[in-house]
Amino acid sequence: MKAPVSRFRAGFTLVELLIGLSLSVMIMGALLSSYVFLARSFTRTLGVSSANQPAMETQGRQTLALFAQDVAMAIGISGTPSASSVTLRLPTAAGTTTVTYSYNSTTQTLTRTPQGGAADIIHINLLDFSFTYYDSYGRPYTTFVNYLSGIDQLSMAFSAQAGSVANGTRTQVYRVASPKLIMRNKPWLP
Repeated sequence: MKAPVSRFRAGFTLVELLIGLSLSVMIMGALLSSYVFLARSFTRTLGVSSANQPAMETQGRQTLALFAQDVAMAIGISGTPSASSVTLRLPTAAGTTTVTYSYNSTTQTLTRTPQGGAADIIHINLLDFSFTYYDSYGRPYTTFVNYLSGIDQLSMAFSAQAGSVANGTRTQVYRVASPKLIMRNKPWLP
């Protein structure tokens, strides 16, 4: 005996599946394109796209790396250091040269100026900045005038924030602090 054949079968036809799949692809495409549009307009509003402004984290890392390299090569400090400026003496084949790090609170920038060269802005959008000076035991100095020869270690700390107050697009405050960096080429005896 044969099993009775049912006239009604459950399921979708190939045409129904193709129509459903086409509608799903169109809806997903519309959602994806609107998401991309909103994301691009958001980053343009903040001014943090990679095309027009380097990331603050990258600036911070580059600033610390450059400062650490100069301090490690330094044989001493020239002039009177302050919380916002320091001039390091570096050895060269012909003698010595200097490089000055200086924070300008008006323009919110940190510049690095080699002796006889032009100032390079190495960090922007700084909210605050300070250098700290230490003796060979790691004790911080609060005044620098009479202790210039005793300064053996330096550190820097700063915070930065991008965006604009006018249109409410300020980013999170990015805080950076270097470790105590030792002037490795400084002679121990004056």
